[in-house]
Amino acid sequence: MKRKKVIWKVSPVQEQKLRHKWNKISKYSKKVSITFQKDKELIERIKRETLRHNKNNVTRTAAYLNFFNQHPEVHWAFLAHMVSRNAGYFMTDLKGEFLPDLIEPSVIKELYTMLEKGNSLIFHDAYPQLLLYEESKRRNSPVFNLCKFFHVSSFMEGVWEVFFEGDRTSLLPAAQIINEQNHIDMHLIRTEPFQKLHNQLSFKLQEWLHLSQILFPVLPLHHSIGDTMQGFENLNKRLMLGQNLYVMLFHPDHLDPVKKFACHHPHTGSRSDYDSDVFSFSKSHNGHALKEKLSLFKTKKSLKLYSPKLDEAWDTNYHGPFPSTDWFTQSKDVMSQLRLISKPSPQIRMAYWAGLHQIETAYLLKQYYRLIKKIEA
Repeated sequence: MKRKKVIWKVSPVQEQKLRHKWNKISKYSKKVSITFQKDKELIERIKRETLRHNKNNVTRTAAYLNFFNQHPEVHWAFLAHMVSRNAGYFMTDLKGEFLPDLIEPSVIKELYTMLEKGNSLIFHDAYPQLLLYEESKRRNSPVFNLCKFFHVSSFMEGVWEVFFEGDRTSLLPAAQIINEQNHIDMHLIRTEPFQKLHNQLSFKLQEWLHLSQILFPVLPLHHSIGDTMQGFENLNKRLMLGQNLYVMLFHPDHLDPVKKFACHHPHTGSRSDYDSDVFSFSKSHNGHALKEKLSLFKTKKSLKLYSPKLDEAWDTNYHGPFPSTDWFTQSKDVMSQLRLISKPSPQIRMAYWAGLHQIETAYLLKQYYRLIKKIEA
């Protein structure tokens, strides 16, 4: 049986260089001030652009892809785009074919709030970093000292400097995975509302029903790669998932067909974006409440599952507050996390369809139960 393996890890030379950068940043961080008008204007412009693109999941997802198309050397931007697509699918599932009948309305709303807040928090932290890199390229001179004005961790400031100096190993994407997961760990996962939600039965039901597959559709469609997200509350498991997804996405056999899909199918939040034979963003009116719609890898006859577009499913979004606490300290053991892990992934299409069948079965059982209670009454 194949086991997970480390396919890249930070080298002693990189570690030495990073520690030197972090020491220097720590020493001079309190002395940094804006002395040039162009830097003041840059900071204000980046803040405006970040707020503009942080409107909702659709705008965030599009912004990541647009940046990657302009700067393909920043791999994490494309990983962020594809993962953000899946966050949108999870959000619309909550208003889709089955889940409104399986999960209490109050918990549906709380789940959406959690997903939306996490998506927004990551974008608010990451997008200014991307724009600072873009400006550094334009000036041919690094401006990462301005990270502090966006409350970006000193951890990432040091990594960006090493990247700008020419490091094209997997250091930057591995570091970005670490940074964003630590960021939401502090400001979302450890918060009382998330812990309360996680302990509720409906959240465990969501995991049991395998609703957490992260799919990367490829062209031709009806084929996907991906992995299953389990133990979301565990930082190390999220880091491992992120690393494996990155390795999978940037495999030579996968990158071009997944990118082709992303560029040819704008993100709407509806699963019909990648499988219009199975999903529709319009509700059907054929009274199928007690009929199975699903067959193996397809739906029966012309039946389709309802998967709304994001802007039709939800009209509330998270726009702050955005906490500014820096999660990074040099005493924190990050060097052991600066790596990429590849592990055997499930047959994602089989897992995906098994999950759909499981959800439909639970849905139909609940419908039959309601019918019996109505007859008995």
